[in-house]
Amino acid sequence: MERVESGSSWIRKIVVAADGSPAGDRGLEQVADLARRIGARIVVVFVRHLPVTSLMAPGMTAAPSAEALDDQEAEVRRDVTRILGGASAGWEFVVRAGSPGEEIVQVAAETGADLVVVGSNRHSSLHNLLLGSTAAYLATHSKAPVLVMRPREISSTVDTTAEVIGGMRS
Repeated sequence: MERVESGSSWIRKIVVAADGSPAGDRGLEQVADLARRIGARIVVVFVRHLPVTSLMAPGMTAAPSAEALDDQEAEVRRDVTRILGGASAGWEFVVRAGSPGEEIVQVAAETGADLVVVGSNRHSSLHNLLLGSTAAYLATHSKAPVLVMRPREISSTVDTTAEVIGGMRS
């Protein structure tokens, strides 16, 4: 698709959450394409988040947790650079620490985002009840519109399901 003049779109700045998940990567890919076509700038947000449940594990020290977060951040940076590195639209990488929903909303407000994009993996209702959903938090707290991306369905999933349900394949 051809790039439209940057003044012709109401979306000039897009905040996108990056967490290394398939849904997050899909969001990055879609944002890269959209930003290129409309001339928008991209602000990628990675939130260093240590769930409360991991702090309750016996014998756990802060050092391995910090190291794991460092590794995750480095991996996400590599993914973002791979996906957005050649993007014609300008982009920046912001790292925050805290609650993902709260931090993403704050970055969106600080940068004057016109759109917030977040990946969402399907979790059980119990998971969402106990831990909450970042996408749900953003949808209710962000002043900018929120686009929720899901990972693409893999076509072989249908074949695998049919095989399990139908017994042996012929």
